[in-house]
Amino acid sequence: MNLYRQDQKLNLKVQYYKGIPLQVIQRAYKHAKAKRFTLNGTNQNVWIPNKHLETDGTLKVGENIDYIFKRSYNQLKLSGIVWDPRDGLYYLMEKQKNNKYLEVK
Repeated sequence: MNLYRQDQKLNLKVQYYKGIPLQVIQRAYKHAKAKRFTLNGTNQNVWIPNKHLETDGTLKVGENIDYIFKRSYNQLKLSGIVWDPRDGLYYLMEKQKNNKYLEVK
C-alpha cells in the first residue's frame, strides 16, 4: 500500500451539510485541488474544493457549498436526496416497494 495513504490524517467520520450525509473517500490527495465525498452512504460521489475544507477534509463552518450540489443534481437523486429549489432545502427520500420516493420527516 502507498505509504502516503497511511500517513494521511483524514476525518473519515460522516459529516452533514444541510442534512446531507457526506463522508470523505480515503485516497492519496497529494496535489489534488479537491477531495471526493460519498453521498448518503451510496456509491454516488461529489468533489468538494479544498477552499471549503480543513486540511483533514472536515467541512469549514459557515461555508456555502450549495453550488456543488446544484450542478450534481443526478448524483443527489440517485443517492436518495432531493433538493427543493422553492425553499432551498435538501430532503432525504425513502424508497417504497413500488419504486416511488416519499419524503422522510
